[in-house]
Amino acid sequence: MRDGTCVEIREIRPGDAPALQRLIGRLSERTVYLRYFGPMKELSDRKARHFAEVDGKDRFALVALDPDDEDEIVAVVRYDRENNTDDAAEYAALVEDKFQGKGLGIGMTKHLIEAAKERGIKHMFALVLHENRQMLNLLRALDLPEEFRWENGAEHVAMDLRG
Repeated sequence: MRDGTCVEIREIRPGDAPALQRLIGRLSERTVYLRYFGPMKELSDRKARHFAEVDGKDRFALVALDPDDEDEIVAVVRYDRENNTDDAAEYAALVEDKFQGKGLGIGMTKHLIEAAKERGIKHMFALVLHENRQMLNLLRALDLPEEFRWENGAEHVAMDLRG
């Protein structure tokens, strides 16, 4: 990270579901709202398994581990390939509050983009609330051809990974 802290990044594993639930429990209400577009008290067992059990091709995710406790996840970036297309996927990211603004999210996103390209993804899109300036700035900082449009109360950010 920018402050010199080393954080291990690895592919998500099915056994990470409980750590994802603990991550959600540590987030501020604002961070949860900005990521999920509303309140969420906890991540259900079913949802946690869904997020942790990916196939590595159509659904792929990376996690960052807490440098002080490698059993805890402090960030996750992921893509989910669109059902009707072979080369487009939805992007999402979540970084624990105390790790935000330190370069972790953009670093992980760059690794995710490389993994996506290797798996045939040519386009990614993200739905981002207009007030989520940090995420919008992160997406712009990727320096990829992008297109912004308003969709259902959120910014739809389309990125061309070939650029």
